Amino acid sequence: MPIAGGMTPMAARIGQDRERKLALARTAARGIARGEFLFLDSGSTNLALAEVLPDDFDLTVATNAIDIAATVLHRQDLQLIMIGGSVHPAVGGCVDADALMQVQRLNIDRCFIGACAVSAQGGISAVDPTDAAFKRTLLSLSRVSVAMVTNEKLETRAPHRIAGAKTISQLTVEHDAPAARLALLKRAGAAIMTAAPPV
Repeated sequence: MPIAGGMTPMAARIGQDRERKLALARTAARGIARGEFLFLDSGSTNLALAEVLPDDFDLTVATNAIDIAATVLHRQDLQLIMIGGSVHPAVGGCVDADALMQVQRLNIDRCFIGACAVSAQGGISAVDPTDAAFKRTLLSLSRVSVAMVTNEKLETRAPHRIAGAKTISQLTVEHDAPAARLALLKRAGAAIMTAAPPV
């Protein structure tokens, strides 16, 4: 199984494959219910989600990511909670001990978790150990968990395991995700939703 590439800084990922990430985000956003308390983990695909959250749904959005917080702040219909601490430049957000302590006080309805790699055998994994620990805590505090996964992350592995593939409530994948890779994930118990093609 290929090893996921090293962490590219968040600032460099923001413009990459924008339409594909927006397609994933629009599909994942369909599951959001009125009045939910959402957590948007750091990541460029979750940044795309912040742009397409449904209007006037009485949503509260917590995030540890600076760019996501800035996007949410521009929306008058969203309540924002910023999880702070020391900013990890590659992660694009706060994942240190302070951030971990703050997030443990939350009861999250729906968490959108970032993933560096996803596979049937290795589950959801991350490159950075501190980031992985933060994501594990997020999952433990969330009623529903969603991971939006671009094609290059499928059937790759990263050093730090977050959770098994079947632990995530929903994996949202691209419209042209390789069928053989999806079959492996389904056999591992993953719940998969396929996004519409990019506009």
